[in-house]
Amino acid sequence: MNSSEFLFVTALLMAAWPARVVAQPDLLSQLSNPANTWVKRTPLPATPVSPRLGYEGACVWDSKRQLIIRYGGHNQGGGGEQGSEVWTCDLLAWKWTLKEPNTSPPGVCCNAQNAFDPAGGRYIRFPSFSGSHGWQWWREIYLNDASVWTYDLASNTWRNMRPLPAPHVAPLRCASWDSDEQVVVVFGGEGGPRETLTYNPHRNQWRWMKPKSQPEPRSGGQMAYDSAHKVHVMFGSQFTNDPHTWLYDLRKNEWRDAKPAVMPPTDKNDAVLTYDPFRKVVVAIIKMTTGTDDSAQHRLETWTYDAGANQWAKLNPAQEPDSSGNRARQLMFAPELGLALLENCPSKPREQQIWTLRLSDSGPTAAQPSPKPRAEPPIVEDAVVSVLSPTHVELTWKELEGKGVIGYHVERAATEVFSEDQLVRLKKQTPPLAQPSVGAIHRIGPFNRVTIAPIKAATFIDTNIDLTTPQRLAGEPVYERKFNREQFDEAGRPYRFGVLAYRIRAVNAGGVESGPSPAFFTIPSAPQWLFSKEDGAACHLKWTPNSEKALKGYRVYRMNGRYDKDSIPRLTADPILATAYTDATAGKSSHRYYVVAVDALGQEGFPSAPVWFEREWKQYYKPFVGEWHQ
Repeated sequence: MNSSEFLFVTALLMAAWPARVVAQPDLLSQLSNPANTWVKRTPLPATPVSPRLGYEGACVWDSKRQLIIRYGGHNQGGGGEQGSEVWTCDLLAWKWTLKEPNTSPPGVCCNAQNAFDPAGGRYIRFPSFSGSHGWQWWREIYLNDASVWTYDLASNTWRNMRPLPAPHVAPLRCASWDSDEQVVVVFGGEGGPRETLTYNPHRNQWRWMKPKSQPEPRSGGQMAYDSAHKVHVMFGSQFTNDPHTWLYDLRKNEWRDAKPAVMPPTDKNDAVLTYDPFRKVVVAIIKMTTGTDDSAQHRLETWTYDAGANQWAKLNPAQEPDSSGNRARQLMFAPELGLALLENCPSKPREQQIWTLRLSDSGPTAAQPSPKPRAEPPIVEDAVVSVLSPTHVELTWKELEGKGVIGYHVERAATEVFSEDQLVRLKKQTPPLAQPSVGAIHRIGPFNRVTIAPIKAATFIDTNIDLTTPQRLAGEPVYERKFNREQFDEAGRPYRFGVLAYRIRAVNAGGVESGPSPAFFTIPSAPQWLFSKEDGAACHLKWTPNSEKALKGYRVYRMNGRYDKDSIPRLTADPILATAYTDATAGKSSHRYYVVAVDALGQEGFPSAPVWFEREWKQYYKPFVGEWHQ
């Protein structure tokens, strides 16, 4: 089948698919690709400028909007700050766009294998390494990181989903979207346990699968879901030799070593995987390295794995992508286009590349699975907790209209926290307040229901509380963050108030309950839509008002340098009511700014995502940002 025949067949096929996965006609016609050949698409002399982002980002294909979404990784310097930027790449023009969202999770590196939920249209972000490359406030990491954040490109919004209980999701994990069960399967990761997990975005819920046997834990390697054979294929490792091809059947909850007769090279191969539903094979790029450190030489090979035949085959394309080192490749598949998409970040030349591959004799395939029928209603995603006094808390949320919901249950959990004066890293950079703020959430839960019957209104008033007394847990926690002796000061002043966590469950007419909402707390939420603007030696800041009632205002913090030795002064001793601030003493050096809200009790809340003043690698951002930027 030649390229024109393939395009014709693909166009006919896509016409029969659900509308959400039909390719744009212009996109389909312009992305012809010689069979069995990798084609470099960007950066090229004729394509728009590339942001030249660093390695260790995590890319997905957004089938709803037919864009690449890229999150996290290092900056243009390679090993610089751990970023939290969201970029999209439009394959029609090969144009990169920087999205500046409402907020962001803490920045990460070593961030491979996040996921995309095509049913909900959300990017699913799991945690990774944070805080080890500078330009991050430990208070942001301690308070804002969680096992799941999701990003909605349509509204340009991040949400901290805080599903509880939550596992330790390790960096450099293996993860793949199960299009039949519509959950993410997660395994392993660097420093993580030997553990098979699933995350269900519809229920906002983790499950520990506990199969009878499991592969060895690993750093790197990847997983892809073979929808034809209903197995998750896992292969490769970054630092070890794992001479196995692993298959996981979620429905049977069973791992097995496929033991194919021939395999690609397995020693420290840093494999990246995706699935081609046309050919019903997994596509893998394998790295082979000779030499070490600066003398290391890398070479890439493309292979396919047919789980039905239990057979690996070396593709031998006319051209392989440019060689690149560990954690520098992300592989996706766009079924609307019949193309594998590779983000590749080689160091020689230092580029951020996109390549495409179409396998030969591609043909019709079954339509993508429709959204899975659900008995339970969707979850409540957004809520506001207003602390009006130590004995009066108001919880409000958006009603789930048109979802068959007749009411809601509210749950509450005691939450133990550490203050900024108890945490060495925080007090080293910022002198604690006379009454210290919350520095980290230590333990949460268990949750107990505080509504007897479902309530119809999307409001709950809780007066059966007393926040003047710090909380102590009774029972097993559903969340715990531990600190070693070097990072915890036993003599530090504890937090003076009690902190509670709330979550909501929707109930439909059949009495079926939804999964739990994210956890929401009795300290203010993070300010959103924070932007900055340089004005000579001054920095202007603006943000949107928080939704909590009776706030006293906001405090502004400035990060004076990249490293833990650099100070983070509090620029506003007292809370300010305005949602704008000018730092006239910014100077000429790079800074990052944070804003926190202060409630009626004087409690500081979760930090905002940071914004830059005279950011590092600024020249690469000039084509993508305006006068006001993040």
